[in-house]
Amino acid sequence: AWAMLALLLAQAHGQRFDTEVDFLTPAAAAARRAVEASPTNHMGYFSLAQTCFFKREFESLRNAATKAVELNPMDGNTIAFLGELLSYSGDLDQGLKFAERAKQLNPNHPGWYWITDYYDAYRQSDYRKALSCALKINIPGHWGTQAMLCAAYAQLGELEQARKALRALESSKPGFQESIRNDLEQWFEPEYVQHLLDGMRKTGVKI
Repeated sequence: AWAMLALLLAQAHGQRFDTEVDFLTPAAAAARRAVEASPTNHMGYFSLAQTCFFKREFESLRNAATKAVELNPMDGNTIAFLGELLSYSGDLDQGLKFAERAKQLNPNHPGWYWITDYYDAYRQSDYRKALSCALKINIPGHWGTQAMLCAAYAQLGELEQARKALRALESSKPGFQESIRNDLEQWFEPEYVQHLLDGMRKTGVKI
């Protein structure tokens, strides 16, 4: 229960549900309590890894991620998400390994397991591969998916499709131009955020 509370609070912080509320401090406290209450339960370390990521405590993130996977090497959901966090924190090789391992554990996995692969492809300017990954994510109602599609399509010069994704993004997140940089920088390094926004700007949108 403490681990799940920590995960919910950390996501409230990561998704910027309310920028006036400090979700991260109680998230970290709940994660620590989860680990103390049940040190052999991988969910405690999973929640701790997530709070460490948002606090930019990347060495602690790696330690908690390693422990979570050691305790439960069969939880594809945990491994896939830890792959994302490790990748964004600079440990891309391990993050990609986790992403691939998660897909092997669950061949019928959710589409978001491809987000790490998109990140890797787009940052290398392999926009065709990035687009392929974005299409596999298949969460059309989430603004992040539409931002990834928009950027990849635009970088490929497929502006009609890019603008279609942009309209879907505006529908799910009205006025996104004002907040999207801060939203993305909750997760990604500034250089990658700039790269994404540069792609989106090719549609003519002003961010």
